[in-house]
Amino acid sequence: MDATARPATAPAATAGAAARGTAGETIDMTLDRLRAALLPIAFAAGLLLLWQVVVRVLHFPKVILPAPSDVFAALVDNFPLLMQQAVPTARDTLAGFLIAALFGIGTASLLSFSRLLRDAFYPLIVLLQLVPKIAWTPLFIVWAGIGWPSRITIAAFIGFFPIFIAMMAGFESTDRSLLRLCRGLTATAWRTFWLVRLPASMPYLFAGLKIAITLSVIGVIVAEFISSSEGLGFLILKSAALLQTDLILAAIAVLCVLGLGGYGAIHAGEAAVRRWRGE
Repeated sequence: MDATARPATAPAATAGAAARGTAGETIDMTLDRLRAALLPIAFAAGLLLLWQVVVRVLHFPKVILPAPSDVFAALVDNFPLLMQQAVPTARDTLAGFLIAALFGIGTASLLSFSRLLRDAFYPLIVLLQLVPKIAWTPLFIVWAGIGWPSRITIAAFIGFFPIFIAMMAGFESTDRSLLRLCRGLTATAWRTFWLVRLPASMPYLFAGLKIAITLSVIGVIVAEFISSSEGLGFLILKSAALLQTDLILAAIAVLCVLGLGGYGAIHAGEAAVRRWRGE
């Protein structure tokens, strides 16, 4: 009886150990995710608390440095105004970012098909990248006029470069052995691009998109500073003229939420692509 029971208990013990190991790994992954989410929140809360204490203890004037409680009060009191001004900023940022992504990915893809085009145009694009983007803002206002066309153009121009550079780096990082295999199998340039080069560039693409979305916000705000009668940038400039520092910081807080929302959407898209690819 004992001889027949021992072999039966061994697989059961092994299955139980495997189940406990899987449960332990799941708990560890959950704790890691919670820690990654809670640590930044706890650190930000600590900074806000320190800011509140310093302002109250040292009696900073509200016009110089309002306390977080004052900023929150301004956010609540002016919430309809902030949301109204956030709409054109978010609209122009999204439009500029999409245009930048379209041209950045398209240009990099086109240059990846031809070494001649890459050698001819890539240095020029890098040269433009070295020029401070803000210096082009007055020219875009002259060319596109005062209003949303210039804001979208500036956002697209600033967001184009990180996407383009990232895509080019992704194409260059493609495994050479895979490219030789494709040539050996007489695969067309399009199939090689679609099945090998483009998948290899995905991590670089999403890195460039994350940078581009934040730069697009900056481009729109700079344009609103110079030539706009709407948007959060215009509201910040108007509040500065009226010495409403708490409203300025409230508008900046809304800008942070917009930027985080765009960054989070791109991060979620990257995670979805990784799951689809089985990574």
